Amino acid sequence: MDRKKKLASILSVFILGTVSGHHIDDLVEKYNLEIDRYPIKVEHSIIENCISSYNKPLNRSHIRNKKEVCICALDKTELEYDYENFENDKNEFIEIFENKSRECK
Repeated sequence: MDRKKKLASILSVFILGTVSGHHIDDLVEKYNLEIDRYPIKVEHSIIENCISSYNKPLNRSHIRNKKEVCICALDKTELEYDYENFENDKNEFIEIFENKSRECK
């Protein structure tokens, strides 16, 4: 009986995830909620620079927390400041990114 419950739970989660994914895709298409993401190399560089901005070594938990803040800040910045703007004015990007990182803390 335990195996059947586990299998049913796994199957339920899989179906729920699949159905939810389709609904989210439909909403994105319906409301044009596309996020204009930066190229992956640029995103990676931004996150790496953000995490390593301290001059002293950090322990793993601080790195993990810093990484979460950096990812959150980049996500919010990309919604407000598209890649074309980033290419044209990196100083404005930095200002927005720093504000977003304070929001994410």
